[in-house]
Order: sequence, then structure tokens, then C-alpha cells
Amino acid sequence: MGRYSGKTCRLILMLVITVIFFVAEIVAGYMGNSIALVSDSFNMLSDILSLCVGLTAARVSRRAGSGRFTYGMGRAEVVGALANAVFLAALCFSVSMESLKRLAMPQAIDDPPLVLIVGSLGLAVNVLGLLIFQDCSSCLRATRRNDAPLPRDAEEETGAEPTTGLQEKKAGSDGPPLNIRGVLLHVLNDALGSVVVVVASALFYVWPLAPESPCNWQCYVDPSLTLVMVVIIMSSATPLVKETAGILLQMSPPDLPLPAVLESVCKLPGVASVHEAHVWELAKGRNVASLHVRVCADLQDPALQTQIQQLFHLAGVHSVTVQLERADGETPCGPPASRDVSEKQQQTSAEHTESTEF
Repeated sequence: MGRYSGKTCRLILMLVITVIFFVAEIVAGYMGNSIALVSDSFNMLSDILSLCVGLTAARVSRRAGSGRFTYGMGRAEVVGALANAVFLAALCFSVSMESLKRLAMPQAIDDPPLVLIVGSLGLAVNVLGLLIFQDCSSCLRATRRNDAPLPRDAEEETGAEPTTGLQEKKAGSDGPPLNIRGVLLHVLNDALGSVVVVVASALFYVWPLAPESPCNWQCYVDPSLTLVMVVIIMSSATPLVKETAGILLQMSPPDLPLPAVLESVCKLPGVASVHEAHVWELAKGRNVASLHVRVCADLQDPALQTQIQQLFHLAGVHSVTVQLERADGETPCGPPASRDVSEKQQQTSAEHTESTEF
């Protein structure tokens, strides 16, 4: 598609449509005195910002590495997704405070037909956005696999060289970029906000409330449903904040069975122990690892480093730095099955497993 990719064109299209309806919703919300419509318009504003961040992050992340940024700008998408999620959480706080205020001092919707029409159009826009990104929506339903020990290969019982039994994990198989996921969350949450607007305004349209009449139960529907919307929005934004923050803090990938991989490394012939093992995500689906391996002093296998890299490759880590260290003569180098990860590395792996559950 020339200068822009298909996803970039869809982001631009969604950006133009969202800007138009942001202006329409905020004007109609203040004219109709609907807190749900005003809050939904600010969700539209967050969509505009998230789309801008997504477009910028997608372009910046393609920049190659340099002397200053040796890894390139691959984490720009992670930073963009975190910014989108934090901004969405801040909007939730602001909207919840306004909703609580409206519960304490209820007000009727002044112009139900106008609010209903604009809310319905906003819902149509959000549904259109979901259709535009329908090929990416599966990422919102995806869940990470739990850590599991590597299965013991049948060849190990016959004395053959042990294998990991890992199924090869392809790079980039974890779904679309995080910034696209953030945009999808904003669109889904706006669709929910539009539903709240339509329901609240429809009640006042079907059962009109005279201007001189006191507020009844209808006046509490708008702020009450808005609070429900805030809870659902936060339940969607919190996992994205945790995931992006974990990447920036260089946590090990939660779906990587690190203890089992290190155990398989220690079972390779000539390996005495493993220490200083570190695994982190550079960006979504791009894992990096480094480790020190103590080998027997009489080791003559030049392919050991390649074998270690292959074990990590099967686990989904495709950039591995291995530093081999010669062990002294007193270091035991018995049968492969008798060696294990050092106690220090086991403790580090256990702490990693606990930290991924926060």
C-alpha cells in the first residue's frame, strides 16, 4: 500500500472518524446535560491520543539500532501502550469522581432525543472501529500459558543424549503489537460507554421527566451505569499496565519455563553448572537471554554453545549470549543426569516465578 501499511491506513481512518465524533459528543453532552455522554466523549479523546501514540510508536519502533540506541527503538510500542493504559486509568478516576458527585446531586438529562441520537452514532462508530481491527481482536482473548516443566524424553532412559521436548515457539506469535492492543481496549471501552449513553437517554425518552418534577430513579441510571463502565474499563486496562510495566522492568517472560530450560542446559555433556542467567523481553515477543556456563576443564565439544542456544530457541528465546567458563579440576563433572542448576540459580528462578504472579 505504498508508504503506509494496511494497519497504518486503518489507524489513520479510525483517527479521522474519532475526531469528528469527539467534537459531536462533547457538544451534545453539555447541551443535553448527560454525564455519560460527556465521559464517553473524553473516552473518544483518549482514543484520539491512543491512535496518535500508536501511529508514532509504530513508525519509531521500526528505526534501526544506532550507537546510542543499540537495540533500536523496539520498545517504543511498549512505552506507547503503557502511556495509553495509564491515561485510560486517569480518565476512569476523573469520570468516577464526577459520577459520584452526580449520584449525590442527581440531575435529569435535558435533551434525551439529542443524547440518544449522538450516543447511537457513537456506538456505530465504535462498532466500525471493531470491524476495522477485527483481525487483531483475538489478542484480547489470548492468555499466557503457565510455566510448566519440560517433559522427560524417552531417550533419556536409554542413556541417549537428553532432549528438552519443547515445542518450538515462533517469534512474534504472541499477537499484535501492544500499542494496537491498547487502541483496541480504548475502542471496546468506548463501545461500552456508548451503550450506557443509549440506555440512559432511552429511559428519559420513553418516560419523559417534566422539568419541574423532582429526580426519580431515572436520574440515577446514568451515573450508576457510568461507574459500572469504569469498573469494566479498569479491569481491561490493569492487565495491560502490568504487562507493559513488566517488560520495562525486564521481567522474565511469564510463559517461559526458565527453571526447566536451565535444567536441560545442565544436563548437556560437559556442563558443570549455570549461573548469572538472565532472560527479559525487549518488546512483545522479542526475548533476550544471557548466561554463564561452567564447563569441565577437559571439555572438547565446540558445539556446546550452539546446543545451549538451541535449547533457548525452542523455548522462544532467539537472542542468546552464552559465556563459557572453564571449571577447576575439583569441580564434579559426573553423568549429565546427576547435575542440576546451582542453588543460587534455583532461588533466583523461584523468585522469578513468584514475581510473575503479582
